[in-house]
Amino acid sequence: MSLAARLLEWLLAPLLSVWLVSLGISFMSARTTVDTALDDGLSAAALMLVSEWEQRVTTRPDIVFPSDATKRLMNIASEFPVAFLIVDRAGTPTAGDDALQPFLRETMDVETPLRTPALTAKFRHVDGFNSVMDDEVIRVVRLRFVAGGQDYTLAVAQSRERQAALLRSGMIHEALAQTAVLIVAFYLLWYGLTYVAQPMRSLQEHLDSRTADDWRPIPEQLAPHEIAPLIASTNSLIERLQTSLGAQKRFIANAAHQLRTPLAALRAQSELIQRLPDSPERDEAMTRLTSTGRRANRLANQLLALARAESAGTTSAREPVDLNALCESVAHDVLPQALDREIDFAFEPSADGATIMGDATLLGEMIRNLVDNAFKYAPRSGSVLLAVKSAPARIVVEDSGPGIAPQDRERVFAPFARVAQLDTVSGAPIAGTGLGLAIVSEVAQAHDGRVVIETSLLGGARMVVSFM
Repeated sequence: MSLAARLLEWLLAPLLSVWLVSLGISFMSARTTVDTALDDGLSAAALMLVSEWEQRVTTRPDIVFPSDATKRLMNIASEFPVAFLIVDRAGTPTAGDDALQPFLRETMDVETPLRTPALTAKFRHVDGFNSVMDDEVIRVVRLRFVAGGQDYTLAVAQSRERQAALLRSGMIHEALAQTAVLIVAFYLLWYGLTYVAQPMRSLQEHLDSRTADDWRPIPEQLAPHEIAPLIASTNSLIERLQTSLGAQKRFIANAAHQLRTPLAALRAQSELIQRLPDSPERDEAMTRLTSTGRRANRLANQLLALARAESAGTTSAREPVDLNALCESVAHDVLPQALDREIDFAFEPSADGATIMGDATLLGEMIRNLVDNAFKYAPRSGSVLLAVKSAPARIVVEDSGPGIAPQDRERVFAPFARVAQLDTVSGAPIAGTGLGLAIVSEVAQAHDGRVVIETSLLGGARMVVSFM
C-alpha cells in the first residue's frame, strides 16, 4: 500500500467521525430553530386568544370568540390547525378543545400566573414543549393569565409533522452538502498527498536509471527535507558497500596475480618430478616443491587475512580487547621461531593496562605480522622487542635489523610492496609476500588507529600502532 493510501486510511475514521458529529450538531441546531419558530407562532396565537378573551370577560361578552382573524391565523396550515383550551382556576374548560385538558392539569396549583395582563400589551415568546396526543407528536405552549379578576390557564398546541418534514428536508440537504464537502476534502487530500509524493517518484526514477556500478551518493535535493536523514543514511550505506566491494575486487585481483606464479611453479616442479627417476635430483625437486607449496599456503593465508582486514571496518564485531593479554599470547606463539633464529625476544606489558574496542582475532593477526616481520629482518642472534604502552594505547615492535629508509616508510604499507634486503647469513634475498605491513595498516585503520615507522634504539625499525 502506498504512503498516500495509508495516510488516507488513517484519516478516514477521524474524518467520518467529524462528519457524523457535524451532522449531529446541525440537526440539533436545526431542530432548535424549527421549535423556536413554531413556539413564536403559537405564542402569537396565544396573545390574540388572551386579548380577545379579556374583552369578552370584561367589556364585550357578546363578541365571537375566537374572532375570524384569529381563526385564520390558527388555520394558516389548514392540514395542521392550531388547537387551544382555556380553563378557569378550578380546571373547568371555558373555551376550546377539551382534548388538551391533560396538558393543563400540572398548572392548576400554580399560585403565580405564568403571564400577566401585560402580555396583551407586548408580544413575548413562550417556550413550548413536545408531547404526544393521539399517536401524534405535538408542540404545546401554555400560560396563566388574569382576566376580569379571575385566573385562567391557556394551552395552545399544533402538530409538529409539518415542522418535522421541514427538518427532515433541511437535514437531507445539509447531509448532502456536508457529504459533498467530505468527498471534495478527500479528493484534495489525495491530490495533495500525490503531489507531496512526487519527489519520491523522481527519486525512484533516478535510482532505476542507475547502472549496477554507479556508486555516486543520492542527491539530497531529489527528496523532501523530511526524508533527508534517510537519504544521508542510504548514502552512508552506499559508501560502506562501495568500500567493501572495492576491497573484495582488490583481493580477487591481488590473489589472482600473486597466486599465478607459485601455482605455475608447483605445476612445473610436479611435472619435472614425474619425469625424473629416483635420484638425488628427484629428492632436490621434491624439496623445492614442498618449499613452493609452503610459500603458496603462506600467500593464500595472508591474502585471506588481508581480505578480512579490508572489510573489518564494516563487518567486524567489536568487544573490549586487553592488549597486554593479547600481546602476551602472541609472544608465546612466536617464541619457538625466536629460539630457532637465536633472537633475543622480549615482551614488555603496560603497567597501567591498555584496553580498546575491537576484533581480537584481527588484532592478533596484526601483532603476529609485526613480530614476524621483525624476526625476518633481524639478523641471527639479533634483538626484537614487543611492548604495550598506555595513554594512548599503543603497540610497539622494535628490531635490530637494517631498518627502513625514510623514503620507503609510506610505500611499504601498499600490498605486495617490499624493500629488497639480503639475509645476513646466507646472503640471499629475504623471502616474503609483501602483505604483512599491508595487513597491519588495514587492521589499524579498521580500529581507528594508525601505524608509524620510526628508527629504533636497537638499530632497526620501530613500528608504532597507536589507537584513538
